[in-house]
Amino acid sequence: MSTVVENLKQDFIKHLSLRSSAGAIESLKVEFEDDEYVLQDLAQISRKNPKTLIINMSSFPQLIPVTMKALVDSGMNMNPQQEGTTIIIPIPKVTKEHRESLSKNAKALFVKCKENIRDIQNKYTKTVKNKEKSEGLSQDDVRSVSEQLKLIADQYIEQAEKMLNDKQQELKGDPK
Repeated sequence: MSTVVENLKQDFIKHLSLRSSAGAIESLKVEFEDDEYVLQDLAQISRKNPKTLIINMSSFPQLIPVTMKALVDSGMNMNPQQEGTTIIIPIPKVTKEHRESLSKNAKALFVKCKENIRDIQNKYTKTVKNKEKSEGLSQDDVRSVSEQLKLIADQYIEQAEKMLNDKQQELKGDPK
């Protein structure tokens, strides 16, 4: 469960920043022929100036269309343009709509994290219930362990929710 919360934290850092940066798009997933690739493995990513990112796709020019689609669909408010084997990305201005969009993306990541934590809780609860049948654990022990699992899961969800609230305040520009 702690891994799920840590993954949420990393997703917030990598994918939900007000300013798009080279680091934010390096880990962008690009799908090609039923495989997923990380953008930094396919291209050179650099900063031309403070308001422009350059992606050199000369190593894999056949992946330019799927890379452009991945950039547009990333939710980072990017409008990439192609020039030969180079993709130019003007970094968008930070607008209220962009802030709200990022905030919604943060909420979606939190919901996914919460579902993963509940899945882990349910998996271990089922394991304990199976032990009741196979190893003769008492129903009281099973109930006690199930309640403890729920408490642990709730603590991790609470931690993730605090991270969500902090990130949404940061994205919306609200003072704490």
